[in-house]
Amino acid sequence: MSESSGNSPQPILDHIVILVSASDLLQLPDRLKDFFVVSPGGTHAGGETFNKLILFEDGVYIELIAFTEGISPEQRAKHRWGRQRENTIVDWAYTLPHESDFAAVQQRVKDADAGFTYRDPVAGGRTRLDGVVLKWAIGAPEDANGHEPEPGFLPFWCLDRTPRSHRVPYEEDKARTQHPSGARGLSRLRLNVPEEQLSALKSVYDAIHNVGDAARGGDEWPFSVPSPSAQARHTLGIASEIGPKIKLAFQGSVGSPSFLELLPGIVVKFEA
Repeated sequence: MSESSGNSPQPILDHIVILVSASDLLQLPDRLKDFFVVSPGGTHAGGETFNKLILFEDGVYIELIAFTEGISPEQRAKHRWGRQRENTIVDWAYTLPHESDFAAVQQRVKDADAGFTYRDPVAGGRTRLDGVVLKWAIGAPEDANGHEPEPGFLPFWCLDRTPRSHRVPYEEDKARTQHPSGARGLSRLRLNVPEEQLSALKSVYDAIHNVGDAARGGDEWPFSVPSPSAQARHTLGIASEIGPKIKLAFQGSVGSPSFLELLPGIVVKFEA
């Protein structure tokens, strides 16, 4: 694989997904108010899930998502996150400047021949509480048998078909990004993957980021964020170790804590 190409856009970290219960999602704004500003979200197309957002200055956001009350266990089990445990970081997404950029990512991952590929984007969307309709397409990974791998080991891709600023209004209302904890954005993302998949996933991440083995910084890859003014490490790392599947480090401010329990069992780190 060639080293990073100037005409291939670097992946942009789009958002982190935390699954919670429907009752918890309704109460979270009050529960988190000492640390984070929770912004309104909406109900997804199909009505199975709804969300709220934590927006950051760098344009990345945390999606707090829940399944709607009354959804059948059978219907929930068909969903990408239907079998995941609540109150955990279950997944994360990259994006690109244009949906048309995704074909090159698909081809590189296919050429890596590591047992994973990306499906063609599938349309999705939701309606904001103010009635604005959001549209996007999701590019999901699959293994050699055509099944989706464990969520979180590889990113899915959220490719906007309406302006991203409508979906993520982090510049529209700056107050939404001024968090009491001082969190300004996402600095690092660390994935804990099974030992037997580590080598293959490294090859896929080399392909996603369009770097050769020699160009990679250890087991880390650089990503971009939506706001070009954001200054942080902006690296993704993978390892096989004991601990949560996905760990986050925020870019903090003067006075930020070193660590914070975002939700019971979800501890996040802050970096200066």
